[in-house]
Amino acid sequence: MEKKTLTRREGLAGIGTVAAAAAVGTAPAAAAPGGGAFDQSNIKWNALEGIDHVWYHVLKVDPDAKVVDLLLKFSANERIVLHRHHADYSTFIIQGELRLYDDAGELTEIRPTGSFVEKPGGGAPHTEGGGDVDCIAWFSNRGTDGTIYEILGPNGETLATLGLQDFAALWDAQDPPVQPYIPG
Repeated sequence: MEKKTLTRREGLAGIGTVAAAAAVGTAPAAAAPGGGAFDQSNIKWNALEGIDHVWYHVLKVDPDAKVVDLLLKFSANERIVLHRHHADYSTFIIQGELRLYDDAGELTEIRPTGSFVEKPGGGAPHTEGGGDVDCIAWFSNRGTDGTIYEILGPNGETLATLGLQDFAALWDAQDPPVQPYIPG
């Protein structure tokens, strides 16, 4: 008798649905869709004078690794000042959506809750803000001990810069992030 080689599909079909599910595992159940807002009760939001519609909470500044991690909260249906990123960065959207606009005010990108984006520094000037609800996003800025954000005026002129040392000072001045505890 000649031995026939079965494809994976033929073999799984032959052993039946229950056995096939046990053999290959079932697909993980999808998480239930979130219905509530991100709990911010343990976050002390801070503001920078002259920069409206955004609040920050610095999570960590590591001068040796040249990393600044922070949470940013953008007002719903508002835009922050025109600026440019000088450091490579990643974002993860925790709540709402982050809307980005070019320097002419045209909507160019929408980052929904749960989206993760990595971008190199040096991109075009832009503004950004929340969608229909306040947006909370984690930003991780990497690879520079110099300028991270350049704040621009309406004609593209530099009004201010924020660098690693500025964020280190903001980190030192704010209430420390809430830390985990070990029940005992």
